[in-house]
Amino acid sequence: MSRMTLKKINSLKKNHIGISALTSYDASFAKLIDDCGVDIILVGDSLGEVIQGYPNTHSVTMNHMCYHTEIVSRAIKKAFLIADMPKNSYETKSQALRNAKKLLGTNMADMVKIEFDKKYLGIMEHLISSGIPVCSHIGILPQTISNKKDYKRIGKTMNEANRLIHEADLIEKAGSQILIVECVDSNIAKKITKNLNIPVIGIGSGKSCDGQIRVIYDLFDISFNGAPGFINSENIRLNPIKKTIEKYIMNANRYKI
Repeated sequence: MSRMTLKKINSLKKNHIGISALTSYDASFAKLIDDCGVDIILVGDSLGEVIQGYPNTHSVTMNHMCYHTEIVSRAIKKAFLIADMPKNSYETKSQALRNAKKLLGTNMADMVKIEFDKKYLGIMEHLISSGIPVCSHIGILPQTISNKKDYKRIGKTMNEANRLIHEADLIEKAGSQILIVECVDSNIAKKITKNLNIPVIGIGSGKSCDGQIRVIYDLFDISFNGAPGFINSENIRLNPIKKTIEKYIMNANRYKI
């Protein structure tokens, strides 16, 4: 199977084929999900929670992101690779461009992701006009919240819905090439997906998006701060990693003297 490209991802949307995306932060998981055929891998700043053990993503730095992006890039052969720009790494045009360039290129990511706020529109446009491929993120913005208690569905009110639809439109017109919608009301996520020509990938935003993305640790219910409520309980109940470890411990105990 050849390397996934943005052109191929757009073709999946056009042909109504769901886009699969997962996070990864290390070589072993990255190779595993790449071998399984995932379309997109995101090196997310969620590593602040699932790898570093903090209650949020705010501790993650550019050094962390560059380190984990290089590791994942080295391990994969097929998936399209996106890297998060962490909190406080794109406050000005010059800072954003300098940091984005660190995450892209040979043995690094194919695209960077930023959490969208209107104050960052000019910065995003500057990145895009400078040749930086950008994935945008709306809905719940982890870089603005402290812990999982702050997670709530966005888009239930008319004001929220109109804001999200307007933001999505601005993002596409600015030249962003992929949009992630997190914890957005499913009806609004569906409307945004139909309105936009670029792929819309959801997390906790219903089944009508062009694709779905999950934190790999959440799939196995091994995330340090617990899995979000929208993760399928069937996955949690089966939990093959936990069962394998428990079986190993049980077998090891048999050989104790």
